[in-house]
Amino acid sequence: MKNLKKILKFKRELRDDLISLYYAGKFSDQFTDLMIQLTQHEEHEEIKNNLSYLMVEVFQNIVRYKKENKQKYEIFSLRSIDDHLHIFSSNVVDLSSYSILKDKLKDINEKNPDDLKKLYLEILKAGVFGEKGGAGLGLLQMARRSSNPIQYNFSPVNEESKLFQYQLDFSINKGERIHERDKVFIAENITLLEEIYDEDIIFLFKGDFKKENANAILNIIQANTRFQTKNKEFNDYRVFHTAVELIQNISRHGKDLGGSIEGVFSLMRNDSGFYLATGNYIKNGEFEKVEDHFNKLNNYKGDDLQRVYLKTLKENAITESNQAGVGLIDVRRYNLSPFDFDIITDNNGFYLTAGVLIPFYI
Repeated sequence: MKNLKKILKFKRELRDDLISLYYAGKFSDQFTDLMIQLTQHEEHEEIKNNLSYLMVEVFQNIVRYKKENKQKYEIFSLRSIDDHLHIFSSNVVDLSSYSILKDKLKDINEKNPDDLKKLYLEILKAGVFGEKGGAGLGLLQMARRSSNPIQYNFSPVNEESKLFQYQLDFSINKGERIHERDKVFIAENITLLEEIYDEDIIFLFKGDFKKENANAILNIIQANTRFQTKNKEFNDYRVFHTAVELIQNISRHGKDLGGSIEGVFSLMRNDSGFYLATGNYIKNGEFEKVEDHFNKLNNYKGDDLQRVYLKTLKENAITESNQAGVGLIDVRRYNLSPFDFDIITDNNGFYLTAGVLIPFYI
């Protein structure tokens, strides 16, 4: 139940977020489109091109500068709160890069939009490019596109490197400057993201569980949960299929809130295995049904699981129904782990958190 409390904790901390995305897994080009998909929303329609551009720039910077032995410092995050979006990045840089970045960021933040445009055109005209992008052109474009100063922070990692954290803030009203009173300051996000990281969370998403988002989540999970064992294919299947069933559980029982089924999905990793957990409001009148189903699943032992699984398969074949819960029975059967679950209530109704451990070795 300890892991479920983490979901509730971050659900409360992110209660004002339309979308929350946290990622501290493998960084490569293949994830860029998946991250963009998870942030697509009708609220962002007017700035979707700008949003996509900034996300690509920030994510690609982590990919370009990632250090093989510094993965714990590499974090990408996006939060959509009210009329504003906040993209956060964290990675390690050497002291030479630190010195250059610090001066460039200070210079960029002191310039007004006209000066930024002038500087950008001068750099393009001069064709001054350094290693991996050069002359602060990327940062300059980020500042221009976001129409707000870049928030940043440097902190020591060791004698040879610094942790570089920065945040882009921009409005859904293109070109609008965000007032100080409405800002999410980078120090707040650093504290929050450190809490998430300290809880062994690799990936966390809060948002709409439409089909496209579910597919993106599954691709991210699949790429971050491969581990080498004698039964590799079976273990990869266990993780993927468990994720599918938990996401489908949100789709089947999730309560529609304002035209979308909002949920939280997280992937954690510890010494025992991967832990998948979800949180969502459940439809009116389904409290007892959901509670009874999870209790029954957890009460099945050994051979009972195989017997109930086969029986449910037959019932599904006869009734042509996909609502009999065979998927979650299968999850219990091959993970040999009970489901953790809890149901609380608030102003929006009953909120279900559910999770299961997928052991590395069985």
